[in-house]
Amino acid sequence: MRLKALLVDDEINILRNLQIVLPWQEHNVEVVGMAHNGMQALELVKLHQPHLVFCDIRMPVMDGIDFLKELRQFDQGTEVIMLTGYQEFEYARTVLRYRVLDYVLKPIDYDALEQLFIEVAGSIRDRLTNLAQESQKKDKLTDLAYEKMLLDLIYGRTDTAKLSEWHEQFEILDQQCLMFVISGQEQEMYTVANALMEGLSKLFAEQPQIVLLQVEERYWTILAVGHFCHIEDRQLQATIEWLMLNLDLQTEGVNIAAYNHSLRVTDLQGGWQRLSKELSLGQATYRLLAYNPVGEVQQQEQFIWHDVDLLVQALKQMDRVKAREIVSLLEDRLRTFSSQSLQQVEMMMSAVLVYLIKELRKYDAISAESEWHILQQLHEYKQLKEMLIIIRQLVEETFTERMNKRPQASIGAAKEYIEAHLASDIAAEEVASYLNISISYFSTLFKQHYGMNFIDYVTEARIERAKGLLTLSNKSISDIARTVGYLDRRYFNKVFLRKVGVLPSVYRERNKREMG
Repeated sequence: MRLKALLVDDEINILRNLQIVLPWQEHNVEVVGMAHNGMQALELVKLHQPHLVFCDIRMPVMDGIDFLKELRQFDQGTEVIMLTGYQEFEYARTVLRYRVLDYVLKPIDYDALEQLFIEVAGSIRDRLTNLAQESQKKDKLTDLAYEKMLLDLIYGRTDTAKLSEWHEQFEILDQQCLMFVISGQEQEMYTVANALMEGLSKLFAEQPQIVLLQVEERYWTILAVGHFCHIEDRQLQATIEWLMLNLDLQTEGVNIAAYNHSLRVTDLQGGWQRLSKELSLGQATYRLLAYNPVGEVQQQEQFIWHDVDLLVQALKQMDRVKAREIVSLLEDRLRTFSSQSLQQVEMMMSAVLVYLIKELRKYDAISAESEWHILQQLHEYKQLKEMLIIIRQLVEETFTERMNKRPQASIGAAKEYIEAHLASDIAAEEVASYLNISISYFSTLFKQHYGMNFIDYVTEARIERAKGLLTLSNKSISDIARTVGYLDRRYFNKVFLRKVGVLPSVYRERNKREMG
């Protein structure tokens, strides 16, 4: 780190001696200017912003005392060493409140001054290094808070107070997002995700903030957050389509869905639900899905999908009363919606039923026989009234099935809950409460199913998530540690080494090398 110094004295010989005697080059310090009075020195300070000033006290036009007073009006960081005669020392002490680093008496002992210079240069460099490190830590914490905010918006964990707080910190309500959702195997996703992020970083004159987030297992989203409102819709749509057309999507097993326009940050939850469901329902392969969810019809669709997600959650938690209430709400909403577009509602209901079946299959909450029977009915019945009957039937059969297979279904729901909360200090009591079962029953059930206790399982899940982040993202290892719930990087390194056999840095380098 190169430091800058300014020399201020009305005596030419002293300026020359200071310039010649002190080991500037050896200690990587550049003399950026010399002044003969305080007025000149102030101009040079504003121009060069030096780290260190050697300044005489007795000078014409403006003396060292007045210079220091003026300097501290706008600069508190520059270190100042005052040069003073013995008879001026008491006068010099009157500037103590303006923070002088040290005083050097004239005639100058240049050997002592050299030693002081070396110590001061080292001290300034140490201070600047510490400030830079603190700034980096603050930036990293800010980045983590920013990512957590985006995840909370996607999960719907927000309210008016939080939005106000986030806007004060990040000005999010003035920004828009481009949203891409990727699903598939992690290694195959790596190439596509990096190509997509690299493409986004080159497309816009005003660089957006590009964030890669894992929202669910094998489901990632890339968000480009910035100011897109000044770009015409047709231009933005063409830009995104061009980006997708120029991506190398030859890798099998990777699906992408995206909107062809920007979203408000408050629309991220609805955006995620729509795009992830398109991928879950198998309606995307290796191409851009361009949707434009604006207007009353699309808003009604978002409300319906939100109800469907609430229904799935009630089924996971074995809350029959809540599930029935949601079904009733869903029926009312669908009937209202059907008065605007009956054909569209009936088409949507097919997708809803398929989605419900796929979600319930994850938790072993639907038998193969029930699934086959419902799919058969879906082929035979196309009217809304009939489909609503099928949904009620599916819900009741699910509760019957889960009562018979409650352990397996509860474990599936627990796994999903754990995956969504790895960054927090998650406890077995919290998961048991979510599933509406006792902690003792949950602990026994968990150990029987996975062959390990809850803490060991969470550790394994965190390390697996970390392996994915090390492979897919360019986050620092400290950031990844925090993302998966470890605040101390050294402890994270220790756990990772014990579980994987190598340090995180070695694992990242090896995997990226193998992927080319």
